Amino acid sequence: MFRTSCLALFLGLLVLCAGPGPAQEPPLSAPVPKAGPKAGQVDLRLWRVRRLAELMPILRDEALAEARTMLDTLRDGGAGIGWLDSVARIHEPARLEALFRAALRRPAAGVPEARLQAALDFYETDLGRRLVGLETTARRAMLDPDAEALAREAFATAASRNDPRVGRIGRLIEEADLIGPNVAGGLNAAVAFSRGFSDGGGFDMPMTEDQMLADAWSQEAEIRAATLGWMEAYLMLAYSPLSDAELDRYIGFAGSPEGQALSALLFEGFDAIFLQTSRDLGLAAAAQMQGSEL
Repeated sequence: MFRTSCLALFLGLLVLCAGPGPAQEPPLSAPVPKAGPKAGQVDLRLWRVRRLAELMPILRDEALAEARTMLDTLRDGGAGIGWLDSVARIHEPARLEALFRAALRRPAAGVPEARLQAALDFYETDLGRRLVGLETTARRAMLDPDAEALAREAFATAASRNDPRVGRIGRLIEEADLIGPNVAGGLNAAVAFSRGFSDGGGFDMPMTEDQMLADAWSQEAEIRAATLGWMEAYLMLAYSPLSDAELDRYIGFAGSPEGQALSALLFEGFDAIFLQTSRDLGLAAAAQMQGSEL
């Protein structure tokens, strides 16, 4: 049976995302709703300060990289033509932006504005701007399988030598609560994919909602291990140019109320992206397995 877990797609939650919450599924056009002046100001400042426009094409390329690994499975099912085109369309950067920004304007995304502004103030410091650049560069670099392998090897080597930097990376992961919410996001995305796959007639025997949930939970350990391994390598690579003092300052911010408030808001945006695109991927995969295009 076609494996419904697309792990690389589930790992695309931004560093410092925390506090999982529900996300609705906007239509394919995903228009950005109107919002009041304050919401719009936070939205625009967040988009600019965190340089999120640069991240959307990376999310598309990550999805395409994972989609290529699924081609053999689709071809075994007698399909595969148009699969990569479908994945690229689902992850078109402008669409991802619309999904993200729509989520930020829902009432559920309400977090204290003063804390959000203070968090964004941090990212407008010299260190904050440097952090965003390092994160984006590392994320782009890890699209290359060889670069990702080297990053994983670098972390493993550092761990074997009891390098203090490994401890700091562990503290950052703990303080920012990076694993649990990302695993929850992965499980939710797996269920969304299964729903789309089922709605598209991809299963020989239709699955019930309980079966989809059970299938997702059966992958929890795999998703958790993959999340931790990717996160450790990514953080080690991204923050290697930082001094210990700079990384310690960042760890302090990540665990602060301001850092957590920004994390909650970011998670709202990325949760919306991955729930919708995962369901769309399920529909597209079902269509491909049936030898037709979405």
